[in-house]
Amino acid sequence: MRYIIRRSNPEDLNSLKKDIPNLDSQLEKASDGLRRIVPVTLSNLDSINYLLLTQKKGTDWVWTCPSVELVSENEQGLFGLMERLQVQPPAHLAHLKN
Repeated sequence: MRYIIRRSNPEDLNSLKKDIPNLDSQLEKASDGLRRIVPVTLSNLDSINYLLLTQKKGTDWVWTCPSVELVSENEQGLFGLMERLQVQPPAHLAHLKN
């Protein structure tokens, strides 16, 4: 199963550093049109993929993370990944949590 979460604060990369402590060394200097997907593999069946894009702020380019893709074998694993990221399951999936 795959589920994409839109982050409410894409400019804040500090919350990503708990899963990716070496994030700064994985990203080059931000410039026009750069895109990276940084995977975090938790098990053979569960992973989190962080989408990082560059955005222009004033005269400088900065990295942002507008969305996160959760990948799991089943609903239980998907809800576990949501809990790990402290994200509430959406209402249209609530019936699967039981």
